[in-house]
Amino acid sequence: MWRGRASAYLIACVLAPLPASAGINDILEAVKQSEFSFARTTSDVPFFPVGWLQDSHYPAATFRDDRGVQPAAEATENTLSAGAVLPVYVSKRDMFIVGGDIASDRIDVAVGPYRDQRILRVTPVAAWLHQFGKLETVGAFIAPIFSQERQAGQSWSTSGYGGIVGLHWYSDKFQLLYGAVYEDSFGRHSLYPYLGVQWLPRRQLSVALVIPWPTITYAPRPQWLLQLAIAPGGSSWVKRGENYESVQTFGSWNLTASAAHRLYGSLWLSAGAGIAGFRGLTVSSGGSEARFESERSPVFTLALQFRP
Repeated sequence: MWRGRASAYLIACVLAPLPASAGINDILEAVKQSEFSFARTTSDVPFFPVGWLQDSHYPAATFRDDRGVQPAAEATENTLSAGAVLPVYVSKRDMFIVGGDIASDRIDVAVGPYRDQRILRVTPVAAWLHQFGKLETVGAFIAPIFSQERQAGQSWSTSGYGGIVGLHWYSDKFQLLYGAVYEDSFGRHSLYPYLGVQWLPRRQLSVALVIPWPTITYAPRPQWLLQLAIAPGGSSWVKRGENYESVQTFGSWNLTASAAHRLYGSLWLSAGAGIAGFRGLTVSSGGSEARFESERSPVFTLALQFRP
């Protein structure tokens, strides 16, 4: 399953894209002249990040086999990711966006008879948006994920997402998000509904109740931003041997509170802390599945973000 900040940003950026480079004057002008409208009321809350460099750290936690067969393990995890999404073509009612995310996930085993893991993920993203009248914005996207476990010299594996999502304006302060997302998880296929609302009750407050990653953002001052969010974390990869193949997923769901400060212009520095829940390692092979589970553990984040 697609883990990390890339998954949380993808849908948001598909529906709220703006150029992340001040040098692309023709794209900026094209967005202004188009019929796309991503903000219809005055708000102190900046747009979603369209460029990011982030580090997430999970201190040592103990993982135990839920069957009580395998020895327990104690491990730390650190994920470094960088990415961006940019419009490359804008007309009156159509917009094409490209970008992606590169992430390196380091899992170090301090206790237990298990090998350290080094996972590299590359996620290119391509999306198309169309404006249907004044009230409807619809987009289609594709995001293949190429992953490799580098510690044991494993080959690259492919998974990914695609889907159609839309935004309906009920009013300037209230919007409905809807659609469906298809997942290919190393040969396992799933289809998920995408549903949520965006609400701007005050110019300093934004509430995005989107399944499965709700976010509440508050801007007490123009230079400060406070945020409470739920987002997935971790990595998935394929391990291959001479006579076997297994899909391994090291993941969690993170509840994180963060504070961001505007450094200059659209560049923000964000720091956060929270709790990683539902955390564990799942190993699937030949129709069987084993899981190592951990109790809730802390997670810390530090990020540079470009918010136009």
